[in-house]
Amino acid sequence: MTRVPAKLAAAAVIGIVALLGTGAGAVPPAESATALTSMVQSPSAPADAPAVDAATQKCTPDKRALIPGTSYLVGRLGLEEAWALSRGRGVTVAVVDSGVQAGNVHLKDALVPGHTSFGNGSARADADLFGHGTAIAGIIAARQVKGSGVIGIASEAKIMPIRAFEAGPEDGQSSRDLTPPSAGTVAAGIRWAAEHGAQIINVSLSDAQSSAQYRDAVAYANARGSLVIASAGNRKTAAPNQPDPTHFYPGELDGALAVAGVLSDGTWDAESSYAGEHVDIAAPGQAVPSTYISGGDCVFNSDSASSSYATAVVSGAAALIAARFPEESPDQWAFRLMQSAMRVAPAERSNTVGWGEVRPAAALALIDDGMLPGPPSAAHPAPADQPENPRTVSLDPVPDALDPARTIVGWTLGAGATISVIVLLLARGRARRTSA
Repeated sequence: MTRVPAKLAAAAVIGIVALLGTGAGAVPPAESATALTSMVQSPSAPADAPAVDAATQKCTPDKRALIPGTSYLVGRLGLEEAWALSRGRGVTVAVVDSGVQAGNVHLKDALVPGHTSFGNGSARADADLFGHGTAIAGIIAARQVKGSGVIGIASEAKIMPIRAFEAGPEDGQSSRDLTPPSAGTVAAGIRWAAEHGAQIINVSLSDAQSSAQYRDAVAYANARGSLVIASAGNRKTAAPNQPDPTHFYPGELDGALAVAGVLSDGTWDAESSYAGEHVDIAAPGQAVPSTYISGGDCVFNSDSASSSYATAVVSGAAALIAARFPEESPDQWAFRLMQSAMRVAPAERSNTVGWGEVRPAAALALIDDGMLPGPPSAAHPAPADQPENPRTVSLDPVPDALDPARTIVGWTLGAGATISVIVLLLARGRARRTSA
């Protein structure tokens, strides 16, 4: 959602950049594991699959891992305070991605019917090619289960899986080797989601070209009451030896939010992320616990900040807002997110984190009176500058209406003083004569 004038040049022909929120050599990387294989298919976890601690074990599709303990996101983002106001009930979030595994323990009652946006639509959207879409869905709306600390930002929202990927990576390949979805399949997925009632549409990818298709899809979604939230780009998953992209679709478009990833402590990482005027907001994208194609959990992106996972965090926050303020427009939801984001100076944005790091509770509590510093309000017109009419300042003395009275009083006081002096002198003269 471009909030400042765009100064970006023509698109570089490098296709979709920062397609996934994964580090080089992993699809996707997990805690203690930088290369995961056998993820072309998404088998359901066997009934007797052992539950292991995903924080200390490699995450593999044939072992259902559950992560105990509370995610750091709960404390960092103030989620307990936000959950007192909203859990996302009644909101549907579309995940335009690689599919979402319906059999994950956190997602069994979370999915609504989805769609495949390529071919004849027969490929299943509720099965995940390699795990990315499932991880995104879990960050947004995972239900809490016994033995696991994984819980979505909006745990009562619904997930609409939209599969835009036609193929996953081969064994041992990295995210750089993926065959990305076309702009057409992504745009079609956005449109389908908007037509079928998704209030929030998560697109954890960024494309350097095909602006017209994305622009039309985002405008269509916005007109139907849907907010598109997309990646601002991941440097680590861009094609090697290529210049930086000059466009980041669909996130940079009006009607969409572009999300940058920051490290778990809120630090922006230049080695992981792109900076630019397209960035609207930021969220943690490092060491994110979420749902995995094993049927359980995994910790994703331990070594860098992924805007894919950060995008999911913001989509979850948007779902909380949409549930609490269903009467507001997508632009108003976006305004709440940006206006309430944590930043150093309330009136200033930066090219690294946009308007700051998302703070869901503050967004839910925000009162927009049109006078807040920062991004322009979506509900109130910007106050017009009123030039002052030039005035002629006179330097002539202003007549004093009391001047005659003051003159009389002055003369009276002066006369009195003179008489008093004369009386005193006469008295002194008499005194001298008497003493003589």
